[in-house]
Amino acid sequence: MEERKFYSKLCVARSLKSSVGKRCLNEFVPSGWDKLSYNLATILVKDKVVVAVNLRVLSNRCEISIAKDGVWLDEDHKYVNKIKETLANISKDAPMTFKQTHSREDMIDLSSTILNYCSKIIRNRSDKLRKSITENKDENYIKSFLEFVKTRINVDDIYNDEKIVSISTVCCEWDHALNLCLVSQILYVKQNTHLFSHMDLQLLDPVVMIQPILPWNDIVKEFVDQVEYGYLKEACLKDSMIKRNLKHIYGGINVELNCESSNEIYLHPILNVLTSVMNHEEKRIFIAVSKRTCFLCDLYIRFVRDKGYNIIFSGSQKFYKKLYNRWKLPDRYKEEFMSFAQLELDQIIGNEIKYELIYDSSDDEALSMEYDEKEFERFKNMPFIRL
Repeated sequence: MEERKFYSKLCVARSLKSSVGKRCLNEFVPSGWDKLSYNLATILVKDKVVVAVNLRVLSNRCEISIAKDGVWLDEDHKYVNKIKETLANISKDAPMTFKQTHSREDMIDLSSTILNYCSKIIRNRSDKLRKSITENKDENYIKSFLEFVKTRINVDDIYNDEKIVSISTVCCEWDHALNLCLVSQILYVKQNTHLFSHMDLQLLDPVVMIQPILPWNDIVKEFVDQVEYGYLKEACLKDSMIKRNLKHIYGGINVELNCESSNEIYLHPILNVLTSVMNHEEKRIFIAVSKRTCFLCDLYIRFVRDKGYNIIFSGSQKFYKKLYNRWKLPDRYKEEFMSFAQLELDQIIGNEIKYELIYDSSDDEALSMEYDEKEFERFKNMPFIRL
């Protein structure tokens, strides 16, 4: 019952709010083996999937754990195996110069494979490239990129739709060549060459389940009385974002809000990797993530850090973190963390309810009188976001 209450509150919180403002974890710039994990995460991204990678270096081998928010297809297995085989083959001939490494047929073939696998991402980046160049033409990174472009194609081709393939190729070369370069740099160090010949690479299965959830109305009524509930529901249905969220999560905005339902939830990739490697002796764990983490993943990592683990991860650290109603609790420390996280969800729901009551129903004098001026000002100045 406690789990169902937790997931039900998560759905209500997500229906009222898309993102939560929270103090950011410190930005981390990976280097060495951590950088290799980061680069692997980058070249494993296909379309809009999220990928997480952990690499452990042992005395005679390396262990790599990879998770994504979806099922591993045959195409994915072939792609990952090709990366693994190429690294193993190159490591047998290391150390080599940078030029020697990238002139090898197997490395050229791998580069072509990466281009094909990441084609959708490359197209999206090509579209964004034009906007970025136009808006940031004086920035050093744009100037550096344009200098690189001149060695490959005519710069004017960037704005030519008929040249999208060439542009995509250049973008991929610019971005992924850097990753391949850093992968190769690891192989230059002679004492590390044997590690890739003895590589234990594990693609973690997604953890998915169907979770029953309580009606939206039942959860909301724990925070307001019957009179306030009427005002609140009316205000929520006037809010286009909340109305859209309710339809998405509960399937409708009428009787659906009074009925029990179910929600497919899954363990986010970063937590899938984290919980799979926490049994090892090392307390320091670095996980490369292809996309910034969500609010509850951040919260869980903070919680685990208080248990003595030194959890470090890559990715953009933004003030606002998204809430996901399909987020799944990890099994490790489940009960303890669930109680801790539920307090956060209660606060989010409570604040958003007051926000809706004060602002969307403030024209109702009877309700407005229930909140004194001091409380009104306090909530007026709180940071809220509507996405």
